[in-house]
Formats: sequence, C-alpha cells, structure tokens
Amino acid sequence: MEPLLTSRRWQWVALTVAVAALLRCSDANGPNLAACAGPVTLTATSALEPTFAWTPNCLVDQVTLEEDIAPSAGGPQPRWIIQARVTGRGARAPLVYGQVPAPMEELLSATALVAGHEYSVRVYTATVEGGVAIFRP
Repeated sequence: MEPLLTSRRWQWVALTVAVAALLRCSDANGPNLAACAGPVTLTATSALEPTFAWTPNCLVDQVTLEEDIAPSAGGPQPRWIIQARVTGRGARAPLVYGQVPAPMEELLSATALVAGHEYSVRVYTATVEGGVAIFRP
C-alpha cells in the first residue's frame, strides 16, 4: 500500500498552498486593508492624468471627479465616477484618473481634463463623503 502523501505529493501540496498565499497577498486590496471608517486626507497631483491618494490608506466605495464650473454656467459637471462592486470592498490608494481597479466599476467614463481648469475629487465610504481635494492640472 502506498503512503497517503508521498514525498512528491507533499511537495505539490506545499507548492499549491504557497502559490495561493502569494496570490492572496498580491490582491489589489491587500490581505488586511479595511474599509474607511472615517474621514481621510485626500491629495491629487496636478496632471492631466492625476493620481489620487488618501491617508489613512483604506478601501473607498466611490470616487467622483467634477469640473468646478460656476453656477451661472451650469454648476459642477461630473467627469468620472467609479463605484465598488461590493460595498466595503472597494479601491485602495493610489488611483490614477481613468484607470478602474478590479473591485470597482465605472459609472461614468473619464473625460479628458483641461489644463488650468479646476476640479474636485471626492471619495466616499458607503454614501458618506470621506475626503475631498481640489486641484488644477
């Protein structure tokens, strides 16, 4: 009778477990990152394809970007909206404008930003605004 786990089989089991652990650690959300539980400090780079980051680094459920237009000219206009596929399991920082991370879905496609115009980016946990940053590319 052959032993249940021969040396070769044991090596395959160990390799499979190790690969599974590495894949989990390379997940876009990291192994232990929690949903944001309060306000965050949000920053944006001044570029036509800005990068957004927040501290503490936690999972956000929605990111919106609006062009700040005067009320007399129609008010703020949405330019990009992404939302978590599952509440509480959204995106971590940093995010690049127009790039949709796997746990998110795009509700409004990114449009080209205009140099010198003012924009506001906001992050939300569930339906609560967690942070806002204003920038000009």
